[in-house]
Amino acid sequence: MRHTDTSAAGHGHTNRTSSTASSAAASIPTALTKQCLQLHFPGRRYTAEAVELASAFLKLLVIEARRRAAIEAECEAEAQINDDEEEGGGDNNQNQESESNRSSIVEIRADHIAKIAAELLLDLS
Repeated sequence: MRHTDTSAAGHGHTNRTSSTASSAAASIPTALTKQCLQLHFPGRRYTAEAVELASAFLKLLVIEARRRAAIEAECEAEAQINDDEEEGGGDNNQNQESESNRSSIVEIRADHIAKIAAELLLDLS
């Protein structure tokens, strides 16, 4: 089941990194972008403007991948908490533990990126 709500506040989970703080300052170096382009298209020449545009596109790709993977991670964490609550019955100590789990930080793992990769590439093609 895929969850489409993009607000982290609705889940009680947050990303490991703040998307607004880190994405505003960080960018993909144009030298790295040019090297990637040369790997795929050896021998081609690129204008500085084309490399800058490709860098901007890659930055957007990374930001969107991170956003979608965070949603995937939050859904997985929420499902795990719900499963734990169902197994626990109604024990008050376990309910308190699950409340503290809800406020914990959710980590984005490689499998979360893998789950969203195909859809992301289709959306951007």
